[in-house]
Parts: sequence; structure tokens; C-alpha cells
Amino acid sequence: MKWEITFEGITYKCKFCTYCCSCKGWRIYLNYFDYLRLKDYKEFIEPSDGEFKYKLKVNNKGCLLLKNNLCRIHLEKGYIYKPLMCRIFPFSMMVKWDGTPLLIIKHYCSGIIKGEVEKNLIKEAISNIKELYFDIFEDLIYRGMEHSSTTYLKENEKITWEEREELGRYILKSNSFLELKERYKEIFREDIKIEVKEDEEILRYLRELHYREHFRKLTLMDEIKKLLEIGKYLSKFKNVFEGEKRVDEWLFLNKNLN
Repeated sequence: MKWEITFEGITYKCKFCTYCCSCKGWRIYLNYFDYLRLKDYKEFIEPSDGEFKYKLKVNNKGCLLLKNNLCRIHLEKGYIYKPLMCRIFPFSMMVKWDGTPLLIIKHYCSGIIKGEVEKNLIKEAISNIKELYFDIFEDLIYRGMEHSSTTYLKENEKITWEEREELGRYILKSNSFLELKERYKEIFREDIKIEVKEDEEILRYLRELHYREHFRKLTLMDEIKKLLEIGKYLSKFKNVFEGEKRVDEWLFLNKNLN
């Protein structure tokens, strides 16, 4: 199955900040293979409800296996013994409208920087995700895809999903917000006020959000408006990546934007 990469122009470099080990809004769940690999650390594992039967224990500082800002499993056993969820971060998976798996990168990793992710890291991330969800991968795809052939361009105006994808990407692939405004008027036949500073990174990030399809339950018109609201929010940050971190925390961790 072919995967689609939702980001371009960014990569990450681990800063050893241990934010990924803090479990602030998430937990490290273990599949069957993880549980077997961690047989020597069972005192740090507890039962879990849901799709995974086990998870790592935490305290108010995060994962109990964190020692002096380093992972005990990594130190004592090696990288390959770390839980799959740990090895996958900061990557993750979403599902496109047609069932294509999407590889995303989470911007609340403080190591996100400009650049291109090495192909071997992308290949490794996809492999680890498929192993993590080994027993339920097909079910995740089915649940994540759309089961109707049509969506909405704007209220009361239906289009196919293929048309929506083509039009959305045409608008977001603009080289500037001025061009985006012109394309918006071309598609929706009305003007829009854009209060976003001209910044290449902001435009790139909005395109990334569109590729992830966070807002596909909205009409395409309302999705573009929502993305421009996010762009306006990002415009107040001197360091746009800090703003992107907060947006991703809002999208994935239910944190408020402030």
C-alpha cells in the first residue's frame, strides 16, 4: 500500500529535551511484540483498556523508565527494544478520504526544523507504524476513510472527493497569500480578507494541515477559512515553529490556543 507524505521542507533533530517521554496528553501503549520485548521491565507496565492491552506506567514527571533525561530501555537493551510508539515519534499516521495512509510529523516535537527528512527515516517510521497496528491496520484504514462519493465545495454545492482534493491543493499551492486570495476568488466566486503575514513557512504549514485533512468534515470553503484563521494566529509569533507547536497541541492533545 502506497503512503502519502504530508510534509515537505521540514525535518527534525532530537534535542534530548525528553518532551516525548513526558506523556503530557498521551500514553505509551504496547502491542504484543512490545510486550514480549519488554519482559524484563514488567514492573513498569500496567494493563490498558482499548485496542492495546498494555501501557507504560507514568508519574507526574512522565515515563518511569526515564532516567537522567535518557531512556533506560535504550541504555540497557538498545534502541530496537524501545516501544514502537517511542520509536515512531515525532511521526504518526492519519487516513486520507480514499483510505490512503498519511504519514504526518507532529510539530509539538521541539526538534522540528527546516530541511528534508531522510528517506530511511520515513521508511523506518512507516515500518514501525505498520508493526504497531499490525492486528488492526486494515480496520484503522476502513474507519478513517470516507464512505460517500461526495462532499461539499461550499454550503449546498456538492462535489466529488477527487474534485475537492484537486481544488484544495490548487488553492494551497499558491506561492503567496496574494495569489491564494486570487485563487480563492476564482474557485468560490467571492472575495476574502486575508490577515496573514507573507511568510513562506506559514503557507507551507497551512498546506501541510490541508494534506493531513484535519478539517475535511467542513466544506472546502470553510476549511480554507479555518486554515487562514490559523495563519493569522501564527502571524503573531516571531518563531513560527513555536506557533505550529501550539497548533499541533490543539489538534492532537486538545490544548487551547493562546
